Amino acid sequence: MKTSDETGTGDHRGKVIGMSRRQAANAAALEVLRQATAWVEAHPEAASLVVLVGSPGRCQPFSTPIDRPLEFIGMLELMKHDLFREK
Repeated sequence: MKTSDETGTGDHRGKVIGMSRRQAANAAALEVLRQATAWVEAHPEAASLVVLVGSPGRCQPFSTPIDRPLEFIGMLELMKHDLFREK
């Protein structure tokens, strides 16, 4: 393992850089993105995609253009209903 002095990073000269073996907090999110990518690639008829990314204190939406907002809101309501039934 290199020290910060050897790598030229930081001002912690001569100290060993710690490395965690914990899984990254975003591992589950990255797996879902891989699954969604595979599904969209396998279904060329897929015309829209919505992704909500949650992190502490924040929710960041990503989506293709939403042409029919009421239809989109209806889909969100159905998803919300399914989520509450699961819990």
